[in-house]
Amino acid sequence: MHSYYFLNEIVSTGKLTDIEGFTHSLVPKKQLQQFETLYIDLTKSEQELFENLHRTNRKQIKKAEGYHFQIEVLEEPSIMDIKAFQKFYNLFSAFVNTYSCNSFHVNTMNKLKDKNALVITKVLNEANEVLCYRVYISDDNIAFCLYSASHFRMKEKTEEKRLLSEANRYLIWRNILYFKSRNHTIFDMGGLTTNPNIRSFKMEFGGEIAHVYSGYEANSKIGQFILWLRAKKIKKG
Repeated sequence: MHSYYFLNEIVSTGKLTDIEGFTHSLVPKKQLQQFETLYIDLTKSEQELFENLHRTNRKQIKKAEGYHFQIEVLEEPSIMDIKAFQKFYNLFSAFVNTYSCNSFHVNTMNKLKDKNALVITKVLNEANEVLCYRVYISDDNIAFCLYSASHFRMKEKTEEKRLLSEANRYLIWRNILYFKSRNHTIFDMGGLTTNPNIRSFKMEFGGEIAHVYSGYEANSKIGQFILWLRAKKIKKG
């Protein structure tokens, strides 16, 4: 199965397979769904990128710099790293009532890992506790946020919520700088939803709205059946 993550032109393998592969494309293709996402131009200077942040982000990031947060970037994550993320994410997903990270998703991340296309980042506190995670697909040009998770909504105390908010924003900012330092040109925030709070949060990091086309493509009835089973399995969690 082929994996075309970030296409800017139509690609054809000339081969007949049941499932062509996963595509995240800037050009329309049949069977792919259109999504809005937010592209941050990493060719801009660090100063320009910081100035493009909403003032709330600039304030919280500067405050976070005074804490003893640790940023970890796993460029070659292991299957244990992936499963550690899965455990953290599923606590988050159960609380906010969203899809869990199941064996299908772990398998997908493991395949990305094997292609050196998976990057996991996290921010930890002084006690070495993970506060937030972000998982990316990278093709050395575009960094696409596949997952993000924090336990913000699970906290009851205002100061704990504030700390996690600052840690999360700080992690995103440091990730932007990390991928810029690795000569990536685009930081993809991972899709703009219709949820006004999530949409507003992502827009506060600057960037431009872009339309992308994502999904798996089937080249046969068998492939269509496989994708139908996959969708059914994902819904069950």
